[in-house]
Amino acid sequence: MPQTDRLGLPLLAAGQGQKDVTHNEALARLDHLVALAVVSRTAAAPPLAPAPGDCHIVPAAGAAAWGQPAGTLMIWQGSGWQADAPAAGQIALVRDEGVMLVHDGGWQALWPVAGLRIGGRMVLAVPPASVAAPSGGTSVDAEARASLAALVAALQAQGLLL
Repeated sequence: MPQTDRLGLPLLAAGQGQKDVTHNEALARLDHLVALAVVSRTAAAPPLAPAPGDCHIVPAAGAAAWGQPAGTLMIWQGSGWQADAPAAGQIALVRDEGVMLVHDGGWQALWPVAGLRIGGRMVLAVPPASVAAPSGGTSVDAEARASLAALVAALQAQGLLL
């Protein structure tokens, strides 16, 4: 049966009988793949009582139990599990971890971004700067030095300074 290139959705064919079945299958797959939210990516085996529409990412340790390679999307369709290969660029919310993943040959939590735009201003788009801790001078203000040192340490911890 012909299908779309990226998501593998079934296409209708000329003269095809039961077009409603093909159309409904495509809608069911879109329902899960477009706004993807998975229950977990650590379930070593299929749950015994999944809820309708539950989706899991097969972990490496669960490939044998799931019967699919690691990284495969497993969607509960009410009477059985349907396997779907994720598409490059697909994004998933992992509910039990509260993290977003992106797929590009494998599921990654580290998103490749060049910077962050906040209020129209680009931030975090340059390498961290190196700032020396306060030292020297003719008058010493211990509280000011402690505050500046704490500020520098906090910015270094966030990766904004070296």
